[in-house]
Amino acid sequence: MTIEKGHLALRLDAGLIARLRNYAQADRRPVDAVVADAVEEYLGAHPNHEQRRAAGLAAMREYEAEYGPFTEEELAVADARIDRLMRPGGDDEHGGDPLEGGPPDGRDV
Repeated sequence: MTIEKGHLALRLDAGLIARLRNYAQADRRPVDAVVADAVEEYLGAHPNHEQRRAAGLAAMREYEAEYGPFTEEELAVADARIDRLMRPGGDDEHGGDPLEGGPPDGRDV
C-alpha cells in the first residue's frame, strides 16, 4: 500500500517552532512526524460539525427505537436548549444544567 504524501508550509511563532524542534529531537523523531501525529490526535478528538450532527441524529434514532418517539414537549425543550447553546456566550460545551425531569431512562442528555 502506497501512502500519498503532500507538502504543507506553516507559519508558526518562533517560540513554538523551538519547542517543537526540541520535542522532536528529545523524542528522536522528525518534526514532520511529530506534527502529523499531533494533527491526527487533534482531529480525532475534535470532530467537525457534520460528524457531531450525524452522531447526535444516530443517538436520537437509537433512543426512539428503544423508548418510542419524542413527544412535542420533549422536542420543544430540546429546541430551547439548542437555542441557548447556539447564542453567543451560550452555555458551556456540556450544555449547562440538565433538562428538568430528564429522559425516561434517567440519562442526562
